[in-house]
Amino acid sequence: MTKSDNSPEKHAEWRFYGRRVGKKMTATRQALIDDLYPKLCIPTDKITKEADLDPVSLFAFTPEKLILEIGFGGGERLAEHLKREPKTGFIGAEPFSNGMSSFLKDITDQESIDQGNVRVHMDDVIPLAKSFTDHAFDTIMVLNPDPWHKTRHHKRRIINQDNLDIFSRILKPGGTLVMTTDVRDLIEWMVTETSNHQDFEWNAKSSADWKNPPKDWIGTKYETKGAKGADRMHYLFFTKK
Repeated sequence: MTKSDNSPEKHAEWRFYGRRVGKKMTATRQALIDDLYPKLCIPTDKITKEADLDPVSLFAFTPEKLILEIGFGGGERLAEHLKREPKTGFIGAEPFSNGMSSFLKDITDQESIDQGNVRVHMDDVIPLAKSFTDHAFDTIMVLNPDPWHKTRHHKRRIINQDNLDIFSRILKPGGTLVMTTDVRDLIEWMVTETSNHQDFEWNAKSSADWKNPPKDWIGTKYETKGAKGADRMHYLFFTKK
């Protein structure tokens, strides 16, 4: 497999909004993108958007469960999750190359590479999600997505009815959709959009259920410092009916 086979440029026909690259990476981090990423990434020829990719086939073992994590940022939450659940298959999607390099750096000295329980995708997750077979995942996590504050940009938000259709299709019945954000307007948007979808039911019984993380939640630096102008972090858990 060559580097060019799995480069984001191969997906030029898919419209993606948002940054892919931030500050210039160090030589060490660039080497991780060049050398380690191709070993862990999902080959582009499997991204067909035709619901024919069984995610179990991406692993050398049969995972006890499957988790799709969308927008893992610097990757510290995902890296810790890999250690906690070595028998779970994780697929992490993060289009931001600096975040991907940070995650790869975190796992270079972990057993995650040897045990093979993670695959990654450095591009828009929607074409990949469209490629997965029905009822494949136990959990889908959408973590701190871009809020796209301007009204004319709301159509770019990842949580919308079309994408919720996709998430519902690839989630198992009874599976969990987890969403987090510290942007007040986006909290209301995600709750409304997901509650209005026929396939999802909000798990919250009181405000404490969405204002506080569950006891086993893996926190991140972002959750501690927040973004400029952000509110407190909120945790939304929905179940597929």
